[in-house]
Amino acid sequence: MPPSSILMMRASRNRLAFSSQISSTSHSLIQTIQRCPHCLDIIPLGESLEKHIAAVFECREDENHAIRVGRQKRASERERERERERERKQREDIERWREQERTRKERRQRKRARAAARSSWTDEPSSSGSESCSESTAKRHRTTIEEVVHEDAPYIPSFPGPSTMCGLTPPASNPSSASLGSAAERRRVTVEEVEDEDAPYIFDSPGPSLTRPLTPPSSNPSSAHHDSTIEQDRTRVGKAVDKGAPHVGIPGPSTPGPSTLPVSGPSSPVIRSTSEHLDEAQSEPRPSAASQPHGPCLRSRHRRRLLRRWRGLYVENFPDSLAGAPISSERRSEPDYEAYIKSTGSMADPKNFEVAELLMTSGMTDEAKDRHLKSILYRGNTPWPTARCLLNDTDKLPHGPEWTLDEIEVVNARRPRLQYMVRRNSLELLQELFANRLFGPEFAYAPVKYWTTGRKRERVWSDMRSARWWWEEQEKLQMAGKGAATIAPIILATDETHLSVMSGGQTAYPVYMAVGNLVKHWRRKPSKRGMVLLGFLPTDSFEDIVDDDERRRLKADLVHRCMEEMLAPLKEVWEEGVEMWCPDGRLRRVFPRMAAYMADWPEQNLQCCTTTGTCPICSTKGKGRGDLSQTADLRDRDETLGALRAYFICNHVGELKMLGLKPVWPWWGDLPDVDLHKNIAPDILHQLYQGIFKSHLVRWLKFLVGEGVLDDRFAAMPRAEGMTHFPKGISAVKQWTGRESKEMLKQILPAVLGDLRPEEAQLARSVIDFIFIAHSASMTDTDLATLEHELDTFHKFKDVLIAKGFYQSEARFDRIPKLHALSHYVEMIRWLGTPDGYSTETSEHLHIEFAKIPWRASNKVRPLPQMLTYIQRQEAIRIHRTYMDRYLGHDREPEEEVEEPTTEIRPINVAVGYKPQEESFGDAEIEGDDEQQEWVDMEEGEGVEGDWGVVEPVTYPNPHRHLAINPTKHDLRLKDISSKYEAPNLLSALKDFLVRRCNIPEYNVMLSPNHRVPVWHRLYLHHRPLPFAPFEPPRRDVIRASAPVLGPGGRVRKEGVWDTALYLERPNQSRSNAEDCEKHGIQRYRAGRVRAIFSLPGHVRYMYPGQLAYVEVFRPFEAVPASPYGRMHSTGLELDARGRRRVIVIPVTEIVLACHLVPKFNQLDPDLRLDPHTDLLSISRHFWFNHYYNHYLFLLIQYWRRRRPTWSERLLALRR
Repeated sequence: MPPSSILMMRASRNRLAFSSQISSTSHSLIQTIQRCPHCLDIIPLGESLEKHIAAVFECREDENHAIRVGRQKRASERERERERERERKQREDIERWREQERTRKERRQRKRARAAARSSWTDEPSSSGSESCSESTAKRHRTTIEEVVHEDAPYIPSFPGPSTMCGLTPPASNPSSASLGSAAERRRVTVEEVEDEDAPYIFDSPGPSLTRPLTPPSSNPSSAHHDSTIEQDRTRVGKAVDKGAPHVGIPGPSTPGPSTLPVSGPSSPVIRSTSEHLDEAQSEPRPSAASQPHGPCLRSRHRRRLLRRWRGLYVENFPDSLAGAPISSERRSEPDYEAYIKSTGSMADPKNFEVAELLMTSGMTDEAKDRHLKSILYRGNTPWPTARCLLNDTDKLPHGPEWTLDEIEVVNARRPRLQYMVRRNSLELLQELFANRLFGPEFAYAPVKYWTTGRKRERVWSDMRSARWWWEEQEKLQMAGKGAATIAPIILATDETHLSVMSGGQTAYPVYMAVGNLVKHWRRKPSKRGMVLLGFLPTDSFEDIVDDDERRRLKADLVHRCMEEMLAPLKEVWEEGVEMWCPDGRLRRVFPRMAAYMADWPEQNLQCCTTTGTCPICSTKGKGRGDLSQTADLRDRDETLGALRAYFICNHVGELKMLGLKPVWPWWGDLPDVDLHKNIAPDILHQLYQGIFKSHLVRWLKFLVGEGVLDDRFAAMPRAEGMTHFPKGISAVKQWTGRESKEMLKQILPAVLGDLRPEEAQLARSVIDFIFIAHSASMTDTDLATLEHELDTFHKFKDVLIAKGFYQSEARFDRIPKLHALSHYVEMIRWLGTPDGYSTETSEHLHIEFAKIPWRASNKVRPLPQMLTYIQRQEAIRIHRTYMDRYLGHDREPEEEVEEPTTEIRPINVAVGYKPQEESFGDAEIEGDDEQQEWVDMEEGEGVEGDWGVVEPVTYPNPHRHLAINPTKHDLRLKDISSKYEAPNLLSALKDFLVRRCNIPEYNVMLSPNHRVPVWHRLYLHHRPLPFAPFEPPRRDVIRASAPVLGPGGRVRKEGVWDTALYLERPNQSRSNAEDCEKHGIQRYRAGRVRAIFSLPGHVRYMYPGQLAYVEVFRPFEAVPASPYGRMHSTGLELDARGRRRVIVIPVTEIVLACHLVPKFNQLDPDLRLDPHTDLLSISRHFWFNHYYNHYLFLLIQYWRRRRPTWSERLLALRR
């Protein structure tokens, strides 16, 4: 070691410097000949130490790279060698088994020959008679064995031999040996039959030498009941063996031993008990291949697994049953709500608390609260004479973890300054989330895999527990020997927001935290409190720093040091975990892990320490980033931290610039095994709705069609329930939020499709389809492939924007970073789950509750402490309300809002004479729910029912229909309906319905225009989640049919609304023909405009007692979309022989879906004025069927396009 210089490093997060000190005892001769230990170059005396240190690091990086490459090469060679060794052993095992089979066959033949000779000696001397007797005796003997086995144990197909499993054909055997072999196999299955009758189940052991204990690990909560279960199981198995099956050795509880069975196959069954909890009954870890005497082929084929049938999917649990298991059998009881309520003093009275809740949550100032309490209405009726007394009692209520105000001194700025950071203890906040009993049924503790079939051919990706991240993290804990480990996936969200738009407005920088254990539809609801406030980061802008780079570095470093301090409590328990009480009342050892980070694009770069012009996920360069063909490696934690360490040691910025990194040490750098580059969650709000759609696609379409044209078409767009109408167009929208983007996305393609060239239509459609698919709650591998295909389609046709002159070159696409982010969506979905669980809409909404409203409640002078007090009081009121509801026994759950009480409308089959086809399967219950689950025990390579020839029927909607209990109009004449509801042919259509559909003789139909009927204005359709998309929320459609409301002077005060809907197409007769039954998908239905919803007059209501709808009919949909580039179906007005609109009366039970029809604007009269009052559904003759109206309808259309009816289904339809 050269003694010439001693390296001293002063380590600081804000600045790192080196100082060299020359030793007084060093010898000049030694200094002149010293060499670098890495590059072996001679170091001269006058050489700069910093320059040499930089060279040393470069040499070290090259050396480490060479070492890594060599290790990878050697590892691959060792893996190939192991594979060859496994194949060799496998061949030897197969040959050994064949030799054993041949030996057994020869032994059986010799044994039968001796038995035949022995019988010939003892029987009569007649050779013919003895031979016949011998044959009959042997035959009777074999028949007896088969009959006994068949009578005592139902036959189950035996496991295949090793030659069959390895893809080889076993040697042929004679009939007698085959008969004995089948009997032996049936004996073996007799023991396995115990699994189907009682609790224990049997799985194949890798060999008879393997010893397996009968008792589960002690951590299993049901271990106390296993001893008696095992004794009963041993009795049952003994009985089965006595009835004709070979004896199976069952070791006792105190001396566990192998369970062997003398059969011809290479493996033998082992019996063990299962857990009493279905969620914890998972297969134990498989033994290594070294302990298997018959090779890895047998192990892979004879492994058994337990799948769970849930919501139409097959659920595969984590193989270690200890994953997410409790560490104690103790169960925490519910809190003593009565004792708590009594301890709250004046707040214990529900009436007093209702007053306090009203005053504290209505947004009143303290002065307004004081005026209310001193008024005549409140005086003497409440225990609080002033607002100060109310606030004091509120401060005594329990609340969440305490707030801590930290002072941060920035020493590297131009002038010293103090910054303030507000935070809660992150570990206590995590414990509070885990202890919330309201999360019980919606909380997960272990990862799973969802499959569409039992053969695990196509995987389903949904929430975080079904993604790869949780599964791999659980495997890491399992390999580390952590035992019963429960992972707490930490989800963080940050976003700086403005508190005021006035000059000198302040900003807040909140940090939110959630856990991936809670299902995503609860995390998205602010009322469920699944995402909580962790703290506020300082927002110093460092305006006094002149240098831009230094100012940005200080701002980023301030954020990272504060984040590091916020998460410090979690770092302390990162390795060993911490015991926590969980929502189900059980105690678990929880290991916090950083799972996902929710932020927009600039915030992602800030948290990943990457520069603004680069990607936080991959190392792609700025040039060519907009081209999908350019590939780049994903960023790696070790590479990022290594480059930052090199910079802090030698101040070498070359590698930082090459990787696009900021000179700031990340807050996650000291957290073990955290790679934030991989944990960046997809952001559908800022990247898709507000990014690609609002900032780019709308501008492209305005350029291609015209801004004024697009505004006029949006203004004249036909209305539909649940869809926002833009009466002034989209250019007049000032506050463009995510909601406006979603509503415009639904309408923009049919508005411009007729004016676009084919390549322009495919460009727009691919973007819109990508956004709709990415918004799904669950995706299969097929959906992910479709997502990639739509992105490829966009890049294929994006050159049309250059050809039209919107962009000058392809380099312009490189300046759209959010376009590049779409290329990472498929991998991010596989890693973290679908994007709907990580939308920044949640954090944007929480800004209102935790930042904007508390700031308005302060006096704007040092508002941060006042904001914290306000937040804590609101939290205390909310917690007390929850406890009081529990104590009083009525937990308040928000119900679906409807305008008035409704009653369900069911199909009436007696009068009409038919039953809708959809009832056979469309209205069937979803297979399995959270409480009722079907467990499927199966072997790898085997199919489950539905895999071989059994195809699930095509899904068609069949909603629950509801109408208001009281009609909107109780007594309205038929002629008034004809005039006010624009239904001129109502009387004739109603008579036609009774004659043709209800088989009523025409002379018995006595209807007059003066007859009065009840009328409804709304029909509600409640749809269950689709069977092929079980994670989607239920859908409620509303069909409106209301007449205009006139004000004084006859002016229209409220316009009439008549929605369009899909109804089941049937001939105007009692039964449909075979051709109608063959129709598939959208062709089964027709669109109609509902003009009136009513029932028959009282004197003829016996003919059809249900409700009816007067509908204006549109033409049938074509089999193939009319626009192959826009993939939209079309329809048009249907006219009768007189050239009038065709109208019919149908039962409301035939209406299945609300729909949206958009006129083909390019085929309208050019002189027609388009404004919000233009009724285009009556003027236009050609329409697009807008399947982007809602996500439920979009998924149905996509499903019908993929799922074509099979030949067997077509034949079955013809037989009906």
